[in-house]
Amino acid sequence: MNKPLLWRIVAIGCALGVAGLALFAGLHALIIKPVWAQLAGGLPFVIAIGISVTFAYHEFVQVVPKSVCATGGLRFGAMMWLSAWPATAFANLMRIQLAGSLPAWVDLFSFSFAFAGGAAVIGLVTRSRRAALAAAVASAILLTAGGGPLPVLRGGGAAELWFGLFIVETLGGVILAQLYKRWILPFAARRHAV
Repeated sequence: MNKPLLWRIVAIGCALGVAGLALFAGLHALIIKPVWAQLAGGLPFVIAIGISVTFAYHEFVQVVPKSVCATGGLRFGAMMWLSAWPATAFANLMRIQLAGSLPAWVDLFSFSFAFAGGAAVIGLVTRSRRAALAAAVASAILLTAGGGPLPVLRGGGAAELWFGLFIVETLGGVILAQLYKRWILPFAARRHAV
């Protein structure tokens, strides 16, 4: 990958991370409580999430180029949300089984399930090892940098927040597709024309 393209992916990832943070903060304020004062502390995490998801989307559209549109971004965002489902299910089952705080090995397994979930969801659609690996890394970073699987069975708004993340991630996918369309496609077209 050439440096100008890499920098564009990083720039889109940063913009996506900031947009995702704003969407999440709004969702959190609606469902649980406002967290506006703590947003700055989340910037490094959402930037890591944004860059990894943007790179995964880049690999995804190399195989499925017709996905550089709002509906393609929506589908991609939904697939990224779905990729965290195995890790979330596992962690919540362990919460029931262990009835208390979770040991460190549960986090390790959750991370592994997120990695496998990203690879499976995107890999099944694309049949591309590169896209599957990029999505696996993005899914694991998304889960880890987001604080781990939500305790959806505990109540207190966690289940609503988890389902709300579906909306945040699908909207994030639409934003990602639009940014990609404006910042990557014209650049790629110019490079191919030379």
